Amino acid sequence: MKFVIILLMIDFLLGTIAKQIFFSQDTGKFARATHVIEDSEAKVMVFGSSHAHRHYVPKVFEQELQTTCYNAGAEGQQLLFHTALQQMVLKRSKPDLLLLNIDEDFLYSSREAYDRLADLHPYYSDHRDVLKPILEMGSPGIDFKLFFKSFQANSTLIHALRYYASPQLDQKGYRPLYGKVKPSKNLKRFENLEAGDDIDPNFVITLERFIAEAKDYGVPLVFVTSPNLLVTDYTNNESLSKIREIARKEQVLLLDFFNSETFLEQYQLFHDTSHLNNDGAELFTKLVADRIKELQHSK
Repeated sequence: MKFVIILLMIDFLLGTIAKQIFFSQDTGKFARATHVIEDSEAKVMVFGSSHAHRHYVPKVFEQELQTTCYNAGAEGQQLLFHTALQQMVLKRSKPDLLLLNIDEDFLYSSREAYDRLADLHPYYSDHRDVLKPILEMGSPGIDFKLFFKSFQANSTLIHALRYYASPQLDQKGYRPLYGKVKPSKNLKRFENLEAGDDIDPNFVITLERFIAEAKDYGVPLVFVTSPNLLVTDYTNNESLSKIREIARKEQVLLLDFFNSETFLEQYQLFHDTSHLNNDGAELFTKLVADRIKELQHSK
């Protein structure tokens, strides 16, 4: 009994210190997530993976749409993470527009999509109602695992210390890339080699939940795909086909820029074969904003 009491006291002490360090971060991916969850009142919010994080420039949206914007994109994260983030945001704030950048492999099986949900562990105590159903998809018994306070933030401390030593600056969540791709005959379209060939039913349910949450709160939702450097054939991509089917069924506007002629083989607009550089991102954001304005004026 004494051992258990001492263990719980140590866990409480270490957990309190770890969470204090975690929530005191000013820069980096966790600081951005905390801002989105706890503070942001932006009227336009962008969700998605690195293609969202690197491709949507808030200042351009703000200039074009005359509103406020925050880029909530998170590198390496997929639908489970974005849906959890969206639900925590909508509990506190009501944006005027949600934009989800769609990756073609969003619905394919991916163990990483589950493993990377550990980034949400520090928020579990305050947002258990939202996080438990999502975290349990990949980790049954999450209540027991996160009972120990020190466990909730332990995987984040290295990142926190790194950001203290080397701040990771951003522009309202957006982090620009400045490199340029050199033309080459050997360039190939980036592929997620770890994506499976099977559709994960949990991911389908999660995408439908993302749409349902926006509708329940009365917040307009737009899906957008980011441009490719090279022409890519998605005819046999079951994940993308399913996403398009769901968007049509739920009447969600999908702005498809995958093979936009504005960007195809425009090497000066790309940092690598999968990501736009800052010039490309500003142009892309302007085009998306123009389409949104057209949509608003047509109503």
